[in-house]
Amino acid sequence: MRRVLVVLGVAVTCTVLTACGGGSATTPTTSSGSTSPGPVAVKEGGILRIGTGNYIDSFNPWNWIESQSGMAMYEIYPALVQYDHDFKFVPDWAQTWETSADGLTWTFHLQSGGQWSDGKPLTADDAAWTINTSVKYKDDATANAAVNVGHVVSAAAPDANTLVITYDKPSATVLGGLGEMPILPRHVWEPLDTDGKGSGLKKYRPELHMPMVTAGAFTIAKYEKKGTTVFKADPNFYGPKAHAQAVALTFYTNPNAMIADLKAGKLDYLDQVPFKAVKAVSAMPNVTVDKSAGAEFTDVTWNSNPKKKKHRELLDPAVKKALAMGIDRQRIIDVVFEGNASLVDSVVGHVAGYFENTNLVPTRFDIAAGNAALDGLGYTRGADGSRVVPASATEAAHPMAYDVMIPTSLDYDGDRTFQIIKDGWAQMGVKVTQVSGGDSTAGYAYETGDNCDATKGTGYEKFDIALWDWVPYPDPDQQLSYMTKAQWCSWNDTGYDNPAYDALYDQQSTTIDRTARKVIVDQMQQMLFDAQIYTVIANEVALSAHSNAWVGIDQKVDAYSKTYLAAPHEA
Repeated sequence: MRRVLVVLGVAVTCTVLTACGGGSATTPTTSSGSTSPGPVAVKEGGILRIGTGNYIDSFNPWNWIESQSGMAMYEIYPALVQYDHDFKFVPDWAQTWETSADGLTWTFHLQSGGQWSDGKPLTADDAAWTINTSVKYKDDATANAAVNVGHVVSAAAPDANTLVITYDKPSATVLGGLGEMPILPRHVWEPLDTDGKGSGLKKYRPELHMPMVTAGAFTIAKYEKKGTTVFKADPNFYGPKAHAQAVALTFYTNPNAMIADLKAGKLDYLDQVPFKAVKAVSAMPNVTVDKSAGAEFTDVTWNSNPKKKKHRELLDPAVKKALAMGIDRQRIIDVVFEGNASLVDSVVGHVAGYFENTNLVPTRFDIAAGNAALDGLGYTRGADGSRVVPASATEAAHPMAYDVMIPTSLDYDGDRTFQIIKDGWAQMGVKVTQVSGGDSTAGYAYETGDNCDATKGTGYEKFDIALWDWVPYPDPDQQLSYMTKAQWCSWNDTGYDNPAYDALYDQQSTTIDRTARKVIVDQMQQMLFDAQIYTVIANEVALSAHSNAWVGIDQKVDAYSKTYLAAPHEA
């Protein structure tokens, strides 16, 4: 699972957050729509044990890919703002903020008294250095954070508690981008930049240099990439203290073992219930299954590198649209997700709300129409029924036969999804072979290739098609950035390179009027849909489960807020 869960409107108080003040909490709405009778007393302490099928690959904000990493970094590093349950921005490290009349200067007033876990003071200088460094190397080493610092000229710290950001254009995405950017300890990270290119910053793995220096609601007491990572409440955190003494996050490769541990009382919370196990978990005594609209969606990813040399027919939107007709999306929803998903056609997903383009014409499942389209395009069938791509100036004639890379880190059944797609395409004379991509990091490396270089336009040669899942942000800016050339060899996983799209991306990020911005964002979604850069399959329902011995668990905020791990407490 790639990318972190992390709009619209600003709030400047913390009172709306669940248990924000540390005095009381309420239980979130469950799948049955019921809530607890009212406020319950907070019981401090205890260890919240979470089971997950997604691991933490890195604590480096400039070099990570898994959504669990994004969640973890949000818990251990300072951020200027955070989301509340209704996806409104509320304070985190910044108590208040304002912008100049021309929109070019943003000033954040920070909470005082914070400190890093090694005892050094946490000041605005750390934020200014993190932001300026991200700007300095945004075309290479810090490209992961390039979208966070779009149009930032510089950051300054006139005093320990004041941060001033200067932009070259007014930005519509300050709080959704810069506001949630992890802030790093300058005294630890700056010495790593030894070559003036930032390569040492990108290569650094803080989890390999314990104890890590942090300043969030939690510190890291133990890290195991494919085991248990322990978050320990930080008593010196600048914000509301976590109720739990610690959080133990255990990665499971076997979902059956995870469910068995929940049943046996060895786990308190599953951050995502496997779709095949919803009925079994719902039947467990003293366990609540929470179901809500989810952000995550699944897709077929097409290699869209315009310079690729192999299987160039897959650059033709008409070919991809014909193949999309052979994907039975409703069957995937029924079989793979047990009905816990909905059709979606936009790459920003349902979580974008107002900014989702709901006017996209759905790709219908129609084998006959898909066959007719391929016939019309000149891809005739051979004696064995397989379609053949005619010879061109760049490629010899070859069968329509492709590899489909499937990472092992998907949180849905990629094998079963592939089989459904394979069955449909077989009826169209198209053969596909499943290729294991390994975990998300390995799968992404498979797509980009060893020679990926944005400045030279190299990479994205090896793969044909992939299955992935995305976890987008409520504001579409971040998700839409992944298709830009600026994100080649970073977040871009298709090799899509379209200057017209890139220009629209820049335009939407600096269009302050919300209605006018939506027009541009809708145009971008239509452009991606028409080109079939992705064939989006389904938007998943969010499913989690927790022991009734714990309350204050708010599934909806997830990694959008530090209250995700800080608010839960024993009943």
